[in-house]
Amino acid sequence: MLSAFGATLAICGPAVHAASRMRPLVMSADVGTAATTWQPGALRRVTSALALEAKPYAADLGFDSFSLPDGSAGSVSSYELSGKAANVAWCSGLLMSGTVCRGSVTAWCGPLTDVPHLTAASGVSNGGIDLLIDFKVRAECGYIPSGQYEEPQSREAFAQGSNRKDFAQAFFTDDVVAWRASLLSLPGAEVSTLGAEQMQLVGASPVRICLRLPLTASAASAASAACDKAVDLWLGWAVGAVTGPRALGAGAKQTSTYARDTKLRANAYGELLGIYTSLVGDAGKDLAAADAGPLDEAYVRAFQLSLAPPPYPQ
Repeated sequence: MLSAFGATLAICGPAVHAASRMRPLVMSADVGTAATTWQPGALRRVTSALALEAKPYAADLGFDSFSLPDGSAGSVSSYELSGKAANVAWCSGLLMSGTVCRGSVTAWCGPLTDVPHLTAASGVSNGGIDLLIDFKVRAECGYIPSGQYEEPQSREAFAQGSNRKDFAQAFFTDDVVAWRASLLSLPGAEVSTLGAEQMQLVGASPVRICLRLPLTASAASAASAACDKAVDLWLGWAVGAVTGPRALGAGAKQTSTYARDTKLRANAYGELLGIYTSLVGDAGKDLAAADAGPLDEAYVRAFQLSLAPPPYPQ
């Protein structure tokens, strides 16, 4: 079972100390732009291909256009389209520049399909380039970092093995695995990995990518291209999925998928909370709320009471 709270989440990004938050780092504006240049076009492709409707959620929180005390500024855009047309429960696009540069597109699918949720983010902070890509899975798979699994000895283990095989054929194909491997081998890449429990908490896929890259133009371009590729992969799965083989029948399957997604979104909020407060201090709390979108308030409150913002991996 997926646990919503009570364990510390590992976060993808740079090691940030409190003192460094108050000491802006000089970066090349060109590198910051190169690392996030993918975001506007990718967000347009998502909203256009799925006919998503703009929502005022981020604007209502004052983040449709924002400036932060550390000198960073940007915007958050919010979208959704429930029902048969696309079944996207939430989509958010963040674009930020200044002391911290970051571009991201996040999409949460509704329970009418088992298409993975999308996370694609890249940017520049604290003297390096951050890259995070994941396709959060919609069912229990028992993924572990090694990817080596024992023969199943229980009904639960059999079901998880079946889900892993299904998702590998539908989404995490050999080509996608090879693409991920090429990114992990980028020059100077520092790879952050999750433990098995953390993978379960955030619904991490076996092709999750979490890198810290050198502050170079070539690394920025590689990060931008990787996010572009991730968005196009996801669109290939999402467009038409409601009437395709990844559609879920009404009843228990949709209900269990929705219940899992609710917990995943709360945990993803906690992940964003850790990232943004580490990058921009207390202002990151409201930024995380705007980017995460509307959540089940009971889960959010429980998370806020049970967990401090988690640290970056060292």
